[in-house]
Amino acid sequence: MRKNQYLRGFSISPGQSHAHKLILLELLAVKRQLANYLALREQLEAENVILRDAEYVKAHVGISTETLYRLQRDGYICVAKRERNKRYYRDVDVDRLRNSYRGL
Repeated sequence: MRKNQYLRGFSISPGQSHAHKLILLELLAVKRQLANYLALREQLEAENVILRDAEYVKAHVGISTETLYRLQRDGYICVAKRERNKRYYRDVDVDRLRNSYRGL
């Protein structure tokens, strides 16, 4: 599926209320996240990507579980795969997070 397919049909017109605009903006943000997730999922299926679990990420970057959740919630790193209550991250994203978080 194409990423732009999910974003069609939503536009903000000047006559809408402020609450309605906020809801539409939030909906567009969720749709973008979904499109990014689907693109990531297709990439994982197409390539042999190295996945790292959350314990590796915490040890490699040097952060706690709460910090990893916060960075994930804020969009600094995203979960590539969930399996059996474990979160897996792409190795490329882990290195990028480590470099940006530690200032390397």
